[in-house]
Amino acid sequence: MKISEDRISHLAHGIVEQLWRDDLADLKDERRALDRIKESLSAYFHVAAEIEEAVRAKLKTKVPGSRDWDILYHKYFQEELARRKW
Repeated sequence: MKISEDRISHLAHGIVEQLWRDDLADLKDERRALDRIKESLSAYFHVAAEIEEAVRAKLKTKVPGSRDWDILYHKYFQEELARRKW
């Protein structure tokens, strides 16, 4: 799953806005907070793409879109997330 920098920036700004609106955090340096959120989102999407590749490799003998494929995809994805401690 490839997410553009613009999309990550948009998501980060939305997160900061929500944190501010719901008074969940007192951000002393908004620029630094945005940078950290962008780094975290980028890292997550990078790991998610790696996991998706690994899961699809495991499922190459199954028919994509079938009920069996969907069930195994979600199972394997969750297992990989747990294995990588995400």
